Amino acid sequence: MGETTKKTINTIKRGFSLILEILFPSKCLGCRKGGQILCENCIDGLRLAERPTEEKIMALYDYRDPLIKKAIWKLKYYHSPYLGRKLGELLYSSFLEEIQSLRMFSAGSPIYIVPVPISNDKRKVRGYNQSEIIAKGFCNFADTNLFTIKKDIIYKKANTVPQARIENRNKRLKNIKGAFEIKDAEQIMGKTIIIIDDVTTTGGTLGEMIKLL
Repeated sequence: MGETTKKTINTIKRGFSLILEILFPSKCLGCRKGGQILCENCIDGLRLAERPTEEKIMALYDYRDPLIKKAIWKLKYYHSPYLGRKLGELLYSSFLEEIQSLRMFSAGSPIYIVPVPISNDKRKVRGYNQSEIIAKGFCNFADTNLFTIKKDIIYKKANTVPQARIENRNKRLKNIKGAFEIKDAEQIMGKTIIIIDDVTTTGGTLGEMIKLL
């Protein structure tokens, strides 16, 4: 399939999703109640992340929660970017205390929000980067000028095996090692940065980006 054909298909998919959203407003992914993609009752019932994470890495929900797993899968594989925006809003609302601490630390400068990049091949197939969609929802829910999305700081230079397909922790860490590169190191000097990803398990991807930054 040629690049032009892929772009055309993705454009059609995005247009079709928009038309569906207009004609048939969102229903809750959990209870199917109309009006919201995730209703408050279902959000309140989501399982919060309890497993310990690596230093400087925080998770909001437990991926073993059936509704969270369903939401992430629809976002990544069934062209549902509006789910990403909702997840970004929830992420922001749940980490307000930590965000305020970073706001003081950044001394008034915008906090850089860096979504975990995906390969060009995946972006062509999917039509968007799911972590970038979550990051946009996260930023849109905040005060004006608090955040600046920086999707051009780091790029993924290698097409790695998807982390979800690798069960062994050491193999996951080895798989992602050296997969990212900084485009312009000068632009991050002295900046406060939040990295956003859709799923973290071993923390390998986020840890690799933290070390690189």
